[in-house]
Amino acid sequence: MYFGWYIVATCFFVAFLSIPGRQGFGLFVTEMEPTFGWNRADISWVGSIGFLINGAMQPIMGALFDHYGPRKVFGFGLVVMGLAIMSLAFIMDLEFMVNLGFLKIPLDLLWFIGVFSIVVNTCLSAASITNMLALVVRWFRRKRSKATALAACGTSIGGLLTIPFAAYLMGVIDSSGIMLGDVQLAGWRTVWFLLGMIVVFVAAPLAVFFLRPNPESMALNPDGDPDPDGARAGSAPAARSTGAYEVDSWRKCFKTPPMWQLSGAYVVCGITTGLLSIHFIPYAEDVLPETVNFLGGAWDEKVFAGLVFGIMTGLNAAGVIITGFLGDRLRRKNVLAVVYATRGVAFMALVFLPLMGYGMAGLIAFALLSGMSWVASVPLTSTLTADVYGFKALGTISGWVFFSHQIGSFISIQLTGYAYLWFGNDYTWPFLIAGLTLIPASIAAFSINEYRYSGRYNSQSAGGPQLATAGAGPRAY
Repeated sequence: MYFGWYIVATCFFVAFLSIPGRQGFGLFVTEMEPTFGWNRADISWVGSIGFLINGAMQPIMGALFDHYGPRKVFGFGLVVMGLAIMSLAFIMDLEFMVNLGFLKIPLDLLWFIGVFSIVVNTCLSAASITNMLALVVRWFRRKRSKATALAACGTSIGGLLTIPFAAYLMGVIDSSGIMLGDVQLAGWRTVWFLLGMIVVFVAAPLAVFFLRPNPESMALNPDGDPDPDGARAGSAPAARSTGAYEVDSWRKCFKTPPMWQLSGAYVVCGITTGLLSIHFIPYAEDVLPETVNFLGGAWDEKVFAGLVFGIMTGLNAAGVIITGFLGDRLRRKNVLAVVYATRGVAFMALVFLPLMGYGMAGLIAFALLSGMSWVASVPLTSTLTADVYGFKALGTISGWVFFSHQIGSFISIQLTGYAYLWFGNDYTWPFLIAGLTLIPASIAAFSINEYRYSGRYNSQSAGGPQLATAGAGPRAY
């Protein structure tokens, strides 16, 4: 088997094992609030700062990834991230307020922000899905969309299996848990500890053992082709097709339209997915009755909310695979535009069906539609970025694109937490506004002139004056 598929499998399992530590954050919101006396706006600071830190560190980690390779960056990041997640099990209720001048913040909340928002999310940017896909695209050319889609499925399957299971564990070990010396970890504390252990002892060793920077490091060609360019034995390889804007420095990409189109759409992607990561499960708990009768059984509202969230993230696997295969056959920017439009329809169902008295139907409809479109935007954006700008600074450029995503997440998470309080503990307006922002995102994705910019359609050879010739060529969409 071509070693590139081992790279895909490793990225899949690393994402599967590491992403629940942040994607499952919503499970802990209603558990930690009464323990420490926080409100929804307080805990929103934890999530929003985490997303912002994660995005701000992504260009830096992308540059380290480009320079040092995936094994060192992923391995170190995963170990520190796992240890930090484990330490969240020991956070204590501290009756002390810290005066920062412009605001007063509880010391235990500041502790949580320091560990989760700063340390965990900094390390998560090292082993992020963005760096994973920047690695995968180097190993594939013909099957690039399919390979990135399969790698990205790790986040979806991880959410499907681990988040409902974590919700179940919280109930099972509510009064008893793990004993560490004189400290007993029960309920949500045990779940934090177990999630961190999995990252340290399973995800990190996988990354260090299997990941390699590119096929050339193993004397291979992209896709495992014996002669990808059709050159005869002993002859010089044919010139590789490149995009009109292929760059050797990340700074040059900001002078080109695709960077702003991709980043603009990704801001909205961050607005909608960040909101869901933190606030969807609490929103579902508000909509659902305390006991949910479903499929002949009685479900606790938290477990059922976790199940719906898990189904939604699990369906991401189907979404990324379908869009991955379509992305290898159709214009990727058109597929990306449809993904954003589908997510917009999902948000409308989530907002309006509960208002009409169909809360359960709204959650299920949203889970189905949003699940098919949540992670699907990630591999499409990564492959488009690689098609346009090449590989020389891809980790750093992808990091800047992802930073725009996390800025959107920071804004939406924080404003939603405050809006929930402003509108009488109601999520309707923030979810509606987030859904409406997907209209310009879909338009921005569709407006990318892929035929003109992408190396997939551009016959220009690598190393040519790409930026100088960017205005040439057909203008077909």
